[in-house]
Amino acid sequence: MSTPSPVAPARTRPSFFTRWASFGRAPRLSGIDVARGLAVFGMIGVHVGVSATFDLADPLTWTTLVSGRSSILFAVVAGVSVGIAAGAGGRPTGEDLRSARLKMVGRAIAVLSLGLALELLGTEIAVILPIYGVLFLLITPFLGMRRRTLVVTAAVLAVVGPTLVGTVNALTSSAGTGGASGAPGVAFLLSGAYPLTVWLPLMLAGLALARCELGAARTAVRLALVGAILAVAGYGIGSAVTGVRNGWAADVAASSLDGAQGSASVGGGSGKGGAASAADPSAVPDPGSVLSSAWGVSPHSGGTLEIIGSGGFAIAVIGVCLLLARWIRVALVPIAAVGSMPLTAYTAHVISFFMLSAPLSLAPDAFAESSNVPLSWLVCIGALLAGCTIWALRWGRGPLERVTAWASRAMNAAPAPRESVVATGA
Repeated sequence: MSTPSPVAPARTRPSFFTRWASFGRAPRLSGIDVARGLAVFGMIGVHVGVSATFDLADPLTWTTLVSGRSSILFAVVAGVSVGIAAGAGGRPTGEDLRSARLKMVGRAIAVLSLGLALELLGTEIAVILPIYGVLFLLITPFLGMRRRTLVVTAAVLAVVGPTLVGTVNALTSSAGTGGASGAPGVAFLLSGAYPLTVWLPLMLAGLALARCELGAARTAVRLALVGAILAVAGYGIGSAVTGVRNGWAADVAASSLDGAQGSASVGGGSGKGGAASAADPSAVPDPGSVLSSAWGVSPHSGGTLEIIGSGGFAIAVIGVCLLLARWIRVALVPIAAVGSMPLTAYTAHVISFFMLSAPLSLAPDAFAESSNVPLSWLVCIGALLAGCTIWALRWGRGPLERVTAWASRAMNAAPAPRESVVATGA
């Protein structure tokens, strides 16, 4: 008579509260998720119409700081995420580097495709995802670089890039060729809402940060201090050069304070339209104003001092978020949940904008409010906090993050080149 095999005990699923308490524990860096979630909230604030004149004495006007800085924080955190995915805090080499580059290409294709699909919806939002797809492709050669090389490259691009683009645009406009406005591809990459001269150095800076020991408290403190120093230096010098009080906080490019700066901006704006969209395409920028704008500090100017100041602000925010996640991680789970699925959260917001505002206009007044703290902004934040938290605790990775992960694996699973097969004797 055979002995019956023992029955394995039924697996019990952890309770909701247990999953909440364990969400974001090491080795995952919950602080990075929190920073990414804040960036998503900030970009939504720009989309729904946060508007205020910054006044340090009035905390309610501080919401205007989301303009420009949210997308820059998103770019720096994206660079950190790329570095972590490529080498888990280290520098990939050999086969690991080849695999990381292939995965990044797969992710780039997925993000670019999603971004183009969202643009086809015809909303007023300047969708950020297409340029990220391009950036993920461009960053692949940098994945194997040392941290010092990444920092130097980012600094050179931040200093030289805006000036070079501004000079070329001024010269071609003066020659009657129309500058970037006459070349759609150039406008998209170099002078549109998200110019590469701004976003590539920021992503490289984030990639360099990923090579640091981000799980250590001393690293978080250093990031907060260094970021604050860069922000003060960039904003301080920029305000002194422009002579505009709180020019670093005001969207000077959009308001065209000097009468020519709107058309002279190196970069455009984010959110609904942008600074570039407000410019007169037939106007010929003055070379002096273009070069001045290349060193601009105002949000969306695309200037070197904006990159330094707002890039430093982003680094400081990352450092503070890493510290807070060490102390009150459990309380920050909803924000971290949004940050763990940024593609899903961002796409959900764009689709809601498409349905409620334009072009479907099921509730045309939903995003029409413009104030310090629009109610629609709070509603969007609340919906994302609830939805993303429930999804993250119940199913884990976000649905669109699953798609990009699949695309990365599929690209990495491509057959090896024939030379490699022959060399290995297979």
